[in-house]
Amino acid sequence: MKRIGVFGGTFDPVHYGHIELARQAVSECMLDEVIVVPVNEQPFKMDRKLASNDHRYNMLKLAFPDDEKITVSDIEMAKGNVSYTIDTLREIKRAYENAEVSFIVGIDAFLKVEIWKDAEELLKEFSFIIGARPGYKENEQKEFSAYLREKFGTKITAVANTQIPVSSTGIKEFIKAGKSYNEIVPPEVERYIIANRLY
Repeated sequence: MKRIGVFGGTFDPVHYGHIELARQAVSECMLDEVIVVPVNEQPFKMDRKLASNDHRYNMLKLAFPDDEKITVSDIEMAKGNVSYTIDTLREIKRAYENAEVSFIVGIDAFLKVEIWKDAEELLKEFSFIIGARPGYKENEQKEFSAYLREKFGTKITAVANTQIPVSSTGIKEFIKAGKSYNEIVPPEVERYIIANRLY
């Protein structure tokens, strides 16, 4: 059975933390492919102005230039409107018949999964790969994972991905303050941000 990981997010901008999680999921979970899916509109971030779809998509293509197992998809951007995880996963599941489809997500977002659209169906139909870091909400993640397994039968795998101690929001703050951020994003992405005067 083919194993597919779907990694969704705003990626505004993509940084080494995202890249590390995608690659670690491939290696630790023996995935055949990771599909990186930038959102069109994130239901929990409707009040935030994102860089354009084209810019976020282009930066992701620069961040994953030649990895055979990682591809970037505009599936949510092409549909428009608000992006819901369950709709995207079901569409990908239909495209990859008989594949096991897992959603790759960071620990903070995962802990709020029960308030996502159609959460019960989502947790019963799909597996989850959690980007965790030792010591950070570790007990909370283990207890919550055990609860979801018991209640919904959800298959959950935690990967020990290296964490970059800056978020996409932090990068934008660095840019506005004129601080360096070249250790947090790939050089190609930094050049793109500068050339297009983003953020």
